[in-house]
Amino acid sequence: MSSVKGKFVGSNDEYKKLRVLIRKRAKYVADRLFDDYVSGPISTKIIPFCIICGSEENITDEHVLPRWVFENDSSRSFTIDVNQLPKRYIGATVPACLHCNSVILNDIERDIQKTLSLVDLQRRYYTTDEWDNVIRWLEIIDYKFQVFDMITKFLAHRKMGFIPAIANYPIAVIRDLSEFSVKSKCRHALKRISRKDKNARAQSLMVGRTIQKSFHYFHTSGQFIHLEIPTYNKAFFYFFKREFDDDEIMRKEALDIIGYVYGSDMIAP
Repeated sequence: MSSVKGKFVGSNDEYKKLRVLIRKRAKYVADRLFDDYVSGPISTKIIPFCIICGSEENITDEHVLPRWVFENDSSRSFTIDVNQLPKRYIGATVPACLHCNSVILNDIERDIQKTLSLVDLQRRYYTTDEWDNVIRWLEIIDYKFQVFDMITKFLAHRKMGFIPAIANYPIAVIRDLSEFSVKSKCRHALKRISRKDKNARAQSLMVGRTIQKSFHYFHTSGQFIHLEIPTYNKAFFYFFKREFDDDEIMRKEALDIIGYVYGSDMIAP
């Protein structure tokens, strides 16, 4: 819980604030992200703004993956699929105003950490609220990565080097080969976060215990995300769009993807 002017505010209030704020500002934020970073002239100076509320005041760097997820290890990195260049998680940030970053998103992350700490899958399962909040948190990460892909320029390719014709294009556009697709995915990501009812999404999330000693992660924007957090002995796989009637079908498809990426099942039974 967080304290504001002597009053305690439950974390669920922050989820509600986020939903309401995104419903009000989603169109403005998505349109401006598209205009500034995707379709606008390359030479125009871009004024950073909050990817949650759209404010230009008190802009801070919000980590796409929270520091505690990648164990606050500044050496940990991922490879950008489009240009095969490495990027450190510590440097993968998106703009957010001080309030959205330090109050709303920070309180949500604290609540998630509390949930991960309290839930021992050998003793009890997640409550409905905890389940919904984990889903929304993973959806927030997806949205932040989509923004990161929009604001990050291609620059060069690891093997092919500098390619002038596409150097200044966002990696999101080069990956999707469609500006329309980039904007559509962004709008859908914001809509998912703002949706209160997560009942239809319940069978799109697989959770388990990890057998790994260090954090693992992979993600395809708008499709799925896989996170393993050994600090809390937790692993998650979530399908952002797909809905399943059968848990076993969902689990098999998730494990097939994990096996394809890593070569083995990395979630303990």
